[in-house]
Amino acid sequence: MLTHYDVLSVDPTAKLETIRRAWRLKVRLLHPDKHRESPHDVQAEAERETLRVNEAWDTLRDADKRHEYDEYLLQLRNADEKREPDGLPDRRRERDQDRNEDSAWRSAYDYLSVASFLIVLVASVFVVAGAVLLAGLTQ
Repeated sequence: MLTHYDVLSVDPTAKLETIRRAWRLKVRLLHPDKHRESPHDVQAEAERETLRVNEAWDTLRDADKRHEYDEYLLQLRNADEKREPDGLPDRRRERDQDRNEDSAWRSAYDYLSVASFLIVLVASVFVVAGAVLLAGLTQ
């Protein structure tokens, strides 16, 4: 399960200022102006992630909401531990949980990273092609 702490990439024991900095950084990276020239699906994913980040911030910035959320997470963990069969090793259970969280979390940022890389690559090709054309014209 992806928690609000995971969304903001902070430790559950983090102070409010640390959480605020993480929120600001994520919102800045996901801002629509940063993705104006991106494909529609990238813009939509950034919009969904922004909503998720803002929801996490809204919960974690308020001490009462954060306390309730932490209690909720504790109840979920306790319920999961009761449901798990005794024969399943902890390492395997953690690995499976990490794999499920990583695949959901990684996809948006990997896609944005690849899209950014391709944009830089295409721009570089245009710069090199322009330099070659300019050199050919000046001869």
